[in-house]
Order: sequence, then C-alpha cells, then structure tokens
Amino acid sequence: MAEIIRAYLRSPHYRDLKPSTREGYDFAIRAIESEFYDMTAEQIAAPGTRSLFLEWRDEIAEAHPRKADLYMSVLQRILWFGLDREMVARHPLERVSKVSDGTRRDIIWTDADMEKFRKSAPEPLVRAMMLAAWTGQRQGDLLALTWSAYDGQAIRLRQSKTGAHVAVKVSVELKAALDAAKAANEARNKPAVTILTNRGGKPWATGFKSSWRKAMAKAGIVGKTFHDLRGTFVTLAYRNGASIKEIAEVTGHSEKDAEGIIRKHYLVSSAAVEKIESRTRSVKRAENCKTTSGGSCVSH
Repeated sequence: MAEIIRAYLRSPHYRDLKPSTREGYDFAIRAIESEFYDMTAEQIAAPGTRSLFLEWRDEIAEAHPRKADLYMSVLQRILWFGLDREMVARHPLERVSKVSDGTRRDIIWTDADMEKFRKSAPEPLVRAMMLAAWTGQRQGDLLALTWSAYDGQAIRLRQSKTGAHVAVKVSVELKAALDAAKAANEARNKPAVTILTNRGGKPWATGFKSSWRKAMAKAGIVGKTFHDLRGTFVTLAYRNGASIKEIAEVTGHSEKDAEGIIRKHYLVSSAAVEKIESRTRSVKRAENCKTTSGGSCVSH
C-alpha cells in the first residue's frame, strides 16, 4: 500500500488536482497510510479485504459520515491507480455506496452466519465474535477489555469514543464462553490481562484485523464486518427481553436507530414465524378433527 501511495503522489492523477481538492486528499491519504501502510499487494487483492476496508470506513462514519465517504473515495482512486499500473491484481472496492446517504447500522449477522463462523474460526476469534455480538461494543474497546471488567454476571467498561460508563449483563451463552476462557487463562503460567487474546494467549497488539479477515474468508461470510456485530447485539438483546431504551444506552445507538434495526430484522422475522406456527397449528387441528370425528370437523 505504501508503494502504491507513493507512486500515486508522483503521478498526474494527484499533481493535477486543484489545491483545494488536494488538501482534502492529503488528509485522507494520511489516514489511509496510518491504517494500511504495510498491507501487501496480495492482501489488497485477497477475498475479505473489501470487508476490512468497509469496517474501517464504518467506524469513522459513526461520528463523521462525510469524512468516511471522502476517505473511501480517495482509497478507491488510489487502488484504481494501483490496478491500472499493475501493482495489484484486483480492485476490492468497486461499487461502494456512500454512508452519508445511508449507514450500515441495520446490517446484522444472522444466526447462520454466527454458526458458520463458530465451526471454522479458531477459538480466540470465536470469543471475539461472541463478545461483540452479546455486548454491542466497538472493536477497540473490546480488544482493550480486561478480565477485571467481568464479574461473572456483567461486563463494565468506559467507552473510548463516548466516554460513557456502561454495564452489560452477560447472556447465558456468553457467560459459558467467558467462564471457560477465564479458567483456561488462569491455568497459564502467565495469564493474560485482556479477555481477548491471540492463539498464543497474548493480547492483540497487532494482527487482529488480518486474522479476522482470514477467518471470515474461511467461513465463507461475505458482505459482513466485525462492526456489524453491533447491530446484531440489538436484535439479540431485544430477543432476550431488553427494552429499546436499555439497548440504546449500552450501544450508543439512538433509540430510533435501535428500533429501526429491531423492526427490520426481529419483528418481521418473528411475525413470519408466528404465521408459520399458526398454519401448523391449523393443520394439526384439522388432522385431529379427522381422527376423532370420523372425517367431519366441528368448530369449537
């Protein structure tokens, strides 16, 4: 990535920009370099990189949608330049929609997505997936989360972005996973301080995004990001009895956004299930009617 950026800066594509336009590009390029400077050409072209770029874009978009769109537009241009100069084999960011016109807040992982990931990903990444899906917190806060934040019943943390102190009651499923991971960690000669660790039991100093991208590709999950697990939490929490107000307080979503996610993914599917179950009950009543009354049904 660093080579592609340097070549782009030397090219007419950049030099011929208006000074005012170049100023915005310079701002975006510094952010891109800071995040992806050591990404290889092979990694750029690999399946799953699109999701990695979109996750980065979406994290910025939570506070600054237009800035996120600028960064993505400049990154797209740099990668088109790299593809044109045969520095990369594939452009992973074709046809990217703008978040300033619509966000990914209502994109969630399905139960099937999470099951696929559980079956193929290594345990440390499954633990990360479950922690995100059952707490609704951002990636940076989860990677920094220490075992002292977990008391066996709830997780308490201060969100780095908002400064808010939140307490999330852990689900039965998450509690089982955390208790098992905590016991395994305490059995180590040098227990880790953080809940999330790499395969070697060390905190994720670097490499999490790369490992996550590879696990997503292996699981065959396309079009979903780690960040989308925040929306997933909204539906899981509602399914487990939390109110929209309680969910919004934990995730930082507005109540309107939380309700929108629930209406799109939970209430609609629940209504469909209810209709199916209603039809099933009707069929069973009809069958029982035939059995008990010699084929003639009587209404009750």
